[in-house]
Amino acid sequence: MEKRILIASWLFLIGSSLFLIDSMFEAAQHFSFMSLLHLSEGVLFLIGSIFFMPSSSSSSPSLPKTVCNNHSETQGKLELVATDYADE
Repeated sequence: MEKRILIASWLFLIGSSLFLIDSMFEAAQHFSFMSLLHLSEGVLFLIGSIFFMPSSSSSSPSLPKTVCNNHSETQGKLELVATDYADE
């Protein structure tokens, strides 16, 4: 699973880099409001992809504790979580 996350992160990074390069060529060929919009989209998409890269300080990305369908996932291990919605 951790390897799939790493591969997916790299694919998003490569795809966003290609998107940015394409938008730079578009802006160089004919500068318009739309080409400027595409250029800003490319920059933001690349920055977002960089932020989704797993941390290089550890061998595995640290997964946040999430609760979904009465289960919590912490570092790849599923644990049953008691959920009582009557209090809400």
